[in-house]
Amino acid sequence: MLHIILFILKIIGIVLLCILGLILLLLVCVLFVPVRYRIRVSRTEGEGSPPVEAYVKVTWLLHLLNVLARYPCDVIVRVRVMFFTLFRMPEKEKKTGKPAGEPLKEPKKQPEPEKEEAGPAADAVVPQSYEPYSAFENGPEPVAEPTPEESGPQEPSSSVFAKIRAVFAKIGRLLEKIKGFFQNIRYTIRKICDKIKAVSDNIQYYREVMEGEPFRNSLSLCRGELTRVFRMLKPDKLEADFVVGMEDPSATGRILAVYGMLYPLIGQHVRIAGDFECAGPHVEGQLHIRGKVRIFTLLRAGKRIYFNRDVRKLIRLLKKEAA
Repeated sequence: MLHIILFILKIIGIVLLCILGLILLLLVCVLFVPVRYRIRVSRTEGEGSPPVEAYVKVTWLLHLLNVLARYPCDVIVRVRVMFFTLFRMPEKEKKTGKPAGEPLKEPKKQPEPEKEEAGPAADAVVPQSYEPYSAFENGPEPVAEPTPEESGPQEPSSSVFAKIRAVFAKIGRLLEKIKGFFQNIRYTIRKICDKIKAVSDNIQYYREVMEGEPFRNSLSLCRGELTRVFRMLKPDKLEADFVVGMEDPSATGRILAVYGMLYPLIGQHVRIAGDFECAGPHVEGQLHIRGKVRIFTLLRAGKRIYFNRDVRKLIRLLKKEAA
């Protein structure tokens, strides 16, 4: 019995080790096997030809993963793993069993139900006659106004005092408005001064941060890592041949002069020729780029930048957590 248990445990251990080995192998492949890309772009002048033709292909691990993009073409984007297509845009049209030339049969129209005729006695509406209201024939009755004798004698002194009180009330409201206006101006000026002081303090604070040692060390580290990443992203092959022509020959000459100044940077892999006899703007040529990218290089640069002590301190200073 013990021998059987040990044998089962041995098999389970072997299976687990195989699974762990496959996971480690996959992780190593993802980190160290480069992702290769190839780009081709061409342009040809002429009627009936597309303005630009582009071809982009990305492969990984001996074409195990294959991403293809073409323009113009029926297949714009396609993602394939080994021989299985995971994504395709646009999708293939599904084939139907009927031939393309056979017309579709129209559906049969169902007979409409007959409308029942309603009896004339049921639908008839008997108009009702109303007699006019006699109370409004001669208009509304006049309202009797009170005579001066009935209203009583008026006191001139009370009306004068009321007018004086109304004038003083208006003056008081006007003074309140003027007082509120000057108070709003004072509050606005105070708020503007507080904002100016806060902005000045922030400028002074971030200036001191940028002049500090953590910022200088972080800038030096980031510059070195980004330079290494860009050097890795630099294509292994870059070939470009272009023919450029403008309606004005002097404009074509200026383009070639700029190309001559940039020649030490772009090298002999980019070649531009001028067409001084074209009747209008004219651009033709081909561009071919090929290179590779390793995930491990990107992760290593990100890890060195993120876990650096000066960088983390600089992040806290920028958030004013260590102020």
